Amino acid sequence: MSAGLILLVLFGSCYNDREDLLYPSITDCNTLNAEYAADIAPIIQSSCAIPGCHDAASGNKGGPFINFTQVKNKAAIIKAQVVSGAMPQGLSLSQEQIKLISCWVDSGAPNN
Repeated sequence: MSAGLILLVLFGSCYNDREDLLYPSITDCNTLNAEYAADIAPIIQSSCAIPGCHDAASGNKGGPFINFTQVKNKAAIIKAQVVSGAMPQGLSLSQEQIKLISCWVDSGAPNN
């Protein structure tokens, strides 16, 4: 077998970019109606919009997450960072919180 074919098999078999297969418990939103005011805002306020992170004085890359518009504008990035575990730094969200954020973003990040 050629080296190229071996590399293709090795690396090709490990690649999967379908979130529903990678994170099945996160993306099943059929029975969950995540709401911004009741579900998402409290998570953002307690885990993201804190001093040194995404508070009103934030100068970091993500900027502040103080109001709905700021959060909605970064919704896809927030979801990606939360699902990957990269954010929030120094804290961890429960699987339920991650699912709420993921489903809210997948539903269009409504102001509900």
